[in-house]
Amino acid sequence: MNEYKSRGYLLDDFRLFHLNDAAGAKVDYHYHEFCKLLLLRSGSGGYMVEGHRYSLEAGDVVLIGSHCVHRPEFDSGAPCERIIIYISPAFLRRQSGGSCDLSDVFSGGGGHVLRPGEKQRRQLFSLAARLEREIAEEGYGHVILGNVLLLQLLVEIARNQRSGSAALPSPVQPGNSRVQDILRYIDAHLAEDITIDHLSEQFYISKYHMMRLFRRETGQSIHSYLSDRRLLHARALIAGGMSATESCFRSGFRSYSSFTRAYAKRFGTTPTGRSAQLEEIFE
Repeated sequence: MNEYKSRGYLLDDFRLFHLNDAAGAKVDYHYHEFCKLLLLRSGSGGYMVEGHRYSLEAGDVVLIGSHCVHRPEFDSGAPCERIIIYISPAFLRRQSGGSCDLSDVFSGGGGHVLRPGEKQRRQLFSLAARLEREIAEEGYGHVILGNVLLLQLLVEIARNQRSGSAALPSPVQPGNSRVQDILRYIDAHLAEDITIDHLSEQFYISKYHMMRLFRRETGQSIHSYLSDRRLLHARALIAGGMSATESCFRSGFRSYSSFTRAYAKRFGTTPTGRSAQLEEIFE
């Protein structure tokens, strides 16, 4: 069963990392207190975000919001160059105003991956490179200019999201139509009592074959997927103002104590907001 943990700390408005390695190391599901922007210069693989897998190509931009559960899945042993920027939500709030809310860039409203056209990609990656150089050189006014370059980068990303000049790749769907049907059924009946036997009867398939097929297509067991979706649903309800108790039962949990234990294991915090200790990581 996957356990989501909070990783990384951020004391500044933002931090930039330029990684160029064979990024095949396994990284567990986790979330950050800050937002994360990833620009993939070379390499391929995938990114799991909030239970959905995105297939990545060189030139893609990945946008991960604060407390957004995710896991990179880059191809093992293959060269992978990427620029990663951690950004404080407080910085985004301070720099937003009027009709411009920079936190919308990381909301996932249009998905979590941006695939800009060639011209837009060159512009975004050029801005990121200028930002990296400005930080490294630490010349006069480098903090001010660094902030300006980051803001310009974020605004250009937002314009790409809104203008339709860049593609917004959808999450990869399982190729097997029966698994797709099972996923849709689970998401539509989260509050109900869903068991392996029930799904087997619902879809007229041997439960052992169904479990093997589901894991092969999604990389997760049915139980793990169901638990994940219920916890993510409960977290969204709580964020919308619903009480932890009501969110628990609205999401299909039958025991509040079991819910709080599972929630703490996944998110590193209780449903009422007690945070876990953070550790630094970048991926």
